[in-house]
Amino acid sequence: MRNRIWGPLALGGALLSSAAFAANCKNLVLYENGSSKGLMEESTRSFPEAPEWSANWGDFDNMKSPYIRLSGMRNYRGDWTGSLVFDALPVVVQGGSLKLKARSTQAGNLGVWLSGPSGNGKMSFHTLEVGKTHSLEIPVSSLMEGSSVEVDKVGIGLIGVPANQYTTLFVDDIVLSCVQEAEPSVQGSSGLATVKELGPYVFVDVDPASPVREGLFEDAYERPVQSRYTASEKETLKTKTSAKIVVPEENQMRILNFKNANDLSARESWRGWYNSLFLVEKGSLVEGFVPNSKKIFEEAGILTALSDNTVLPLLVADIDYGVSFCGDSACTKREIEDYHLVLTGLPVSYVATSKVRIVYDPYFTITPSGQLPAIELCTGGKCLELTPKTEGTLEFESAGLQKILVKIHSGSQTFEQKLFLEVK
Repeated sequence: MRNRIWGPLALGGALLSSAAFAANCKNLVLYENGSSKGLMEESTRSFPEAPEWSANWGDFDNMKSPYIRLSGMRNYRGDWTGSLVFDALPVVVQGGSLKLKARSTQAGNLGVWLSGPSGNGKMSFHTLEVGKTHSLEIPVSSLMEGSSVEVDKVGIGLIGVPANQYTTLFVDDIVLSCVQEAEPSVQGSSGLATVKELGPYVFVDVDPASPVREGLFEDAYERPVQSRYTASEKETLKTKTSAKIVVPEENQMRILNFKNANDLSARESWRGWYNSLFLVEKGSLVEGFVPNSKKIFEEAGILTALSDNTVLPLLVADIDYGVSFCGDSACTKREIEDYHLVLTGLPVSYVATSKVRIVYDPYFTITPSGQLPAIELCTGGKCLELTPKTEGTLEFESAGLQKILVKIHSGSQTFEQKLFLEVK
């Protein structure tokens, strides 16, 4: 399938994809002074109290409010742990370190770890002194194996907390120091084809309902994202719903925050489709029910790089799933409500031309029903209408951040979403 898009050009370009995707190592702030509230997964939390995301107990040495506060007391000795999820995650990290500040009202042992699609990495232990702010810098290589790893959660724990001791842990300034900037760079005179040289786009022959994508640039098909549920949890959920995916309420809120956003940076808009679909896939009750969104997202980016960021495959999702939410005030029981998600995305955060070709190829869709929506993209008072296996030109009137209004016609319903793209 490698030469199906633009004939021999696609293969030649694929050999250059590593150059087009040269990683830029950069700092990524996950949480700083309340700037990103995030969430702690309830399924992994054993802290007695829920986190306070913008706590203000005054300024400490080397820690300014607001910060994350984790507190509580139990009548038995034990470990308090939880997985923190931030809006900027998941990301790919190539080496570097995890930096954070931690402070405790009691002497204790802090545990820190990272999680990815394959589960939790190694835990790093640090002794906390009473009333002292500790600035930690932990090599990623000591937390997860591999030269390039995907991080989707940051784990925090207090180990061996004594019984009947009220303890508060403050955490702030969480940073990954070497995050891969995976968007392609504009190559200029690199030898990649220009839009005139590429000619017609050849659509990939794929059943949009199929969870299998053969791979445009690699023969191997990446395994599905690991479900957040254990085998027993899956069986319990299957007795409550016919849905093949169940998304926890806290993850659903993150998806809706992206879907309904009126203002986003170009980078947030670019990452939002993949971040949202990653959360959906984590809720799978049936393995291999949907194609791997990471693979689709990355291949769309590579294909865009081969065109010098002038041909952009549209990323589309149209999925039914269940949302698990609290059924009472104490959250002692969970109820599941059906939800229909339609979502679009673009494979890059920027282009370097005022005109780009938008391609609606079913290969870059996730739609288990096989029904593909019709799409309208509107900017500058002009709209581009697309149906599956069609393409068109989107034109921008000026440089800078552009807002694209997307109208998605799925069945008898029409949904709206806003995408953001920088024109350089």
